[in-house]
Amino acid sequence: MKSIRLLAPLVIALNCAAGCADVARWVRPYTYPPEFRYIERDQLRSAMGQLARHVRELDEHIQAPSEPAQHRQDILEHLAGMDAAVGSLNVSGWPSNHPLIDMNLPKFQRDIRLARQAVERAPPNYTLAYSVTGACVYCHGRR
Repeated sequence: MKSIRLLAPLVIALNCAAGCADVARWVRPYTYPPEFRYIERDQLRSAMGQLARHVRELDEHIQAPSEPAQHRQDILEHLAGMDAAVGSLNVSGWPSNHPLIDMNLPKFQRDIRLARQAVERAPPNYTLAYSVTGACVYCHGRR
């Protein structure tokens, strides 16, 4: 009977600990290899939110371009923001817990960089920048 009284608080404590999100942070180093990169849900949502905002605003600039110099600067700003958001998901180059991101991120980064280079040329070429707005289909498919 004494062992049940001692065991009950331990079971309750373990049950509470298993439900806590912080437990995963101290267990993860022991359950994944060191070269594995775990992308946290908040980090993923933040990066995807930034990407969505930049894609939406880039698309708006495409639909209603402003004066040429400002148009170019706005597009470069959004491409740089997209590159930064993508870069936050690929900091180590190792595989992650998101296979679609691992598979498509390098191509998406390359497309963003090529689009930036094309816009920076004289005269600017916006074709690649316009195509980047549809790049969400790499992972999310057509909807």
